[in-house]
Amino acid sequence: MATTFTAYSVYYYDNQTPPVGHGMAGRIVDNGSTLTPLPDLKKTDLNGDPKVEGFADGGGTLRIAVTDYTAGTARPAYVYGAAVPGTPATATWSNVTNLYSLVKFGSYLYAIDYDNARVVEINATTYAQTGVSYTLPAGLTPSGFIAHGQALAVVGGNLYGLFTFVDSAWSNYANSLLVRFTVSGGSSISVGANAYNGNFAKNAFSLAPQGNDLYVAAIGGSQVAGSYNPASRLQKSDYTAANLGAAAVIDVLSPSATFPYEFRDISFKGTTAYILLGAYNSSWQMAGKLVSTSDFSTFATINDFSGGAPGYFWSAQYTADNDRIWFARGKQILVYSASSPAAPVATLGLTAGSLISTGELFDNLNDLAYVGALGARTTLRGYRSPLQASRTARAVQGRTLAAGRPELTAEQLALLDEDEATA
Repeated sequence: MATTFTAYSVYYYDNQTPPVGHGMAGRIVDNGSTLTPLPDLKKTDLNGDPKVEGFADGGGTLRIAVTDYTAGTARPAYVYGAAVPGTPATATWSNVTNLYSLVKFGSYLYAIDYDNARVVEINATTYAQTGVSYTLPAGLTPSGFIAHGQALAVVGGNLYGLFTFVDSAWSNYANSLLVRFTVSGGSSISVGANAYNGNFAKNAFSLAPQGNDLYVAAIGGSQVAGSYNPASRLQKSDYTAANLGAAAVIDVLSPSATFPYEFRDISFKGTTAYILLGAYNSSWQMAGKLVSTSDFSTFATINDFSGGAPGYFWSAQYTADNDRIWFARGKQILVYSASSPAAPVATLGLTAGSLISTGELFDNLNDLAYVGALGARTTLRGYRSPLQASRTARAVQGRTLAAGRPELTAEQLALLDEDEATA
């Protein structure tokens, strides 16, 4: 068994007027038999939206980057050793105002900026921007919509990016876009004429390769309380196709009477898929199931939360080191052995001695990133609505109206529009 590392972040808002957010980042060490949470990797100078990313640096050392978000301004990233944190290196990436994914590809790191739909190259040793970047052009953005950088993934020796599109009111979505980048490290990032496919379902956010196919999970548009989005889809497409745009996008699963949920995450152990299904009930609690399947027609339930569970951070990913399934379940982290998933081998919660220390007030998960044992890492991003993910001034005001919920009601959207019109 390997010793592996996972990073997480939590937050709370105090009772000041207006409320002030406070964040903390911690680690989880897994030696194959025991999982030990180690809070307080960083708990100062983090606001209510703390973020973590795991990666291997230029020398192959596992690292954890800790940052947070604020409206339209790049925040410092504090880079720690995953095994021995030490004194962090500090970098501020001026071209990344809203870090949403960080991967190592070749000799460099690549970050995606959610609000600016931009990919930025970073030196993997010094953590300085190289000056090389790519911003999704207007020609690939549907008219009347705003592009968002949703995910990066290294698959089959190439770097892929996923972009989503929503209007300024966060009410209407366009189809999602998968691109295959042409990268010349230290020189350029581009997308060829046959290297993109804009036929994926609306509001897609999760990528997982299996064989020659790349599986994509999509909410289908907005999520609401009390029902699921019937346009939600689990889709696949041949990512090896020379002409990516001509590759068929195939619906694998859609909501049904059996599974009246949205598709919220997918990962694979060989040909076995782990799929997170869920939709918010009328109380804004997620209801759904974590299931496994090898044929997408028969399913085994790993965790049933169809009665609803609190919290807004949901994701599920398989990691080959130590054969684990990491399930972020609202306000808990459940870890399963994929070989015997009848019950979790660890249940970590927001209680003293677990994910937080004595006397701390942190009451919500915000992020989870598997750092790995040998440098392979998987960010358990979880779906976040544009209201949660964006760092624009409109989003900041919208989150105040939402009071913690992941979406605005129609009445709150109208109020937000009125406030902006009179500002």
